Amino acid sequence: MIILNEAEAVEVSLSAIDRGDESKAFQALDSLTGIAADFLSENEEADAERVILSIENAAQVAAEREMELVTINSILSLGKLARVAADKGLESALSRAFIAIGKLGEAAASHSLEAGSKVAATTLMEIWNFSPEEWEQEKTIAFSLLFKEIGTSAARRGMQDVVLNAVTCLGEIGKKSAAKSLELETVSALLLLEEIGKIAAESYFDEALSSTALSIEEIGKLSKKKELSDAVLQCQWALETLRVQAEEKLLNNSSIVAELALENFANAGYTDSEEKVEKFREIKALQEKIQSNL
Repeated sequence: MIILNEAEAVEVSLSAIDRGDESKAFQALDSLTGIAADFLSENEEADAERVILSIENAAQVAAEREMELVTINSILSLGKLARVAADKGLESALSRAFIAIGKLGEAAASHSLEAGSKVAATTLMEIWNFSPEEWEQEKTIAFSLLFKEIGTSAARRGMQDVVLNAVTCLGEIGKKSAAKSLELETVSALLLLEEIGKIAAESYFDEALSSTALSIEEIGKLSKKKELSDAVLQCQWALETLRVQAEEKLLNNSSIVAELALENFANAGYTDSEEKVEKFREIKALQEKIQSNL
């Protein structure tokens, strides 16, 4: 295989994708991956981030052209680079890589590339699991937002399996946050699960809506155990909202699932107040701020 330098690889990747030449695109993207890995090994983080961005840009065009194999190859390459960045402790490059993967997952979903969006969600979850034990607050919310975007884009394109995948991943973040008594991150995950659930209801996805309700229930149980009153209250609100929507759409299974889930919190003793409403507004504002920087 011919090894290209960075400038050549960028040019060849874009021109190959434009022509629909998968073989040439693979070659160019493999060269870019190797170049980025070399930069990471030398702790040249800014250079590595530049190449990661080039891979993302090319893969975005590939997704738009519905070149699913090129999109998947790019996602997997970015996953490998994220692993190298994590092992080297290069937090900025790691963030650039996982954000790129999430955005490619959203792009794949929005162009009905089911396998590509599933690979992105799976790869993103692997990064969440193999990276630092304690993600900082904004990075945790960034992961949550990326899963929500993949899920909502998939719902709009009628891909229930991808929605289920995204809900499972987002639910895991919520459960881990609750188990560690990270209430803000827990509430953030719950708010985003509610958003996915609403769109699942609009798409008449009974299974995905049921799965969302079950994830909220599991997070709520952990939150109750940890005495995270804000999170428990958000669980109640989210489940009630989804129950009503399920009934309106005649989604019988998910309406029953949500109703049974609500019974776990009937005697929780947590009530709403203007103070709690304001807290949730602040979390949503934080999500919007982080979203704007992704």
